[in-house]
Amino acid sequence: HGFAASTVELIAARASVSNGLLYKHFQNKEHLFQVVVTEIVRDWVRALVPAEAEALSPTGKLEAMFRRSVAFCRTNPLLPAVLSGDKRLELARSDNPNRGRVYAHRQLIASVLADGIAKGEFRRDLEVDAMADVIQHIHAEYSSRAYRGDPEFPYDDALVDAAVRLIHDAVKARPAA
Repeated sequence: HGFAASTVELIAARASVSNGLLYKHFQNKEHLFQVVVTEIVRDWVRALVPAEAEALSPTGKLEAMFRRSVAFCRTNPLLPAVLSGDKRLELARSDNPNRGRVYAHRQLIASVLADGIAKGEFRRDLEVDAMADVIQHIHAEYSSRAYRGDPEFPYDDALVDAAVRLIHDAVKARPAA
C-alpha cells in the first residue's frame, strides 16, 4: 500500500493483532516503519558479511557482498525500496535512521578496497572513496532490479555476472609492464 496509504488499523489487521497491542509496542506508524527498516537493514548487513567472509580474498569479498546483496533483496523488497528512495514510502516524511547505513555500506566496501590495495590484489592508484561509491550504487541498482519486475530494466543472473566482472576489472591490479 505504500507508507501514506497504510494505516495503523490496516497494519494491525494484516498482523492479526489489535490496534492497542500495536500501540503498546510502537508510538505510531512512523516508529513502526523505522523499527521494521532498522531490522531489515540489520539482516541485510548480516547477509552481506557472514562470518566465513574473513577467509575470502578482497576480490572474493567484493563478489560475495554483491551477490548476497542481490539475493537478499530478491526476497526482501522493502530494502531496495528504501535504498532507492521509493516515493511510495515517503521517506522524506519520516526521520529514517538508516540513511547512515548506506554510508556504512559504502565504508564497508571502501575497507575491502583498501585491504585489496594493501594486499596487492587491487590497483594502487584506485580512488577508494569514489570507487566505493560507484560499487555501492551498482549494488543498490541491481538489488532493486531483483524485486521490481520492470521489463525495461529486468533482473537477470547474466547481468549480475556482468556487473561482478565489471567491478573486478575496474579494481584489479594490472601486471607490471
